[in-house]
Amino acid sequence: MSELNLNIEPMQFKNILVGVDESQQGYFALANAIHQASEDGSKLTIATVLEMGDLSTIDALHLDFIKEKRAEFEANLEKYRAYAVSKGAVNVETIFADGAKAGEVLVQDIAPRVGADLIIVGAHSREGFWGSLGSQAAYVARHAKISSMVARHDS
Repeated sequence: MSELNLNIEPMQFKNILVGVDESQQGYFALANAIHQASEDGSKLTIATVLEMGDLSTIDALHLDFIKEKRAEFEANLEKYRAYAVSKGAVNVETIFADGAKAGEVLVQDIAPRVGADLIIVGAHSREGFWGSLGSQAAYVARHAKISSMVARHDS
């Protein structure tokens, strides 16, 4: 039997990406990301994704509706950024994106673009705009080429 090497140091993350939506699980993911970024002195990228697949055909065809949703999400991102700074995160940026599935956008597009080395998402969302986040969190856990954390807050 080989000897255990317990002198391994935990990874210190340099660039944390968190996917946030308007749900308790999304807020819990954000809280965990802020904590980790503060602990490691990391850059924190807060991202939100407008899932175009969740829009009805009629909504998707109305440019004004999409502009309104985008403005709402971008305003929320600014609130999240300000909150992160108020809680001690120093280097914070926000990204708004749209696509078919939030998990895919986070893993395939945003994480490589920002050079993330940790991605954090909430476990599921019943009230947020990521209606199927449970499957999105599973997608992130399965497909991310970097460390991932699925933050779960049972309430």
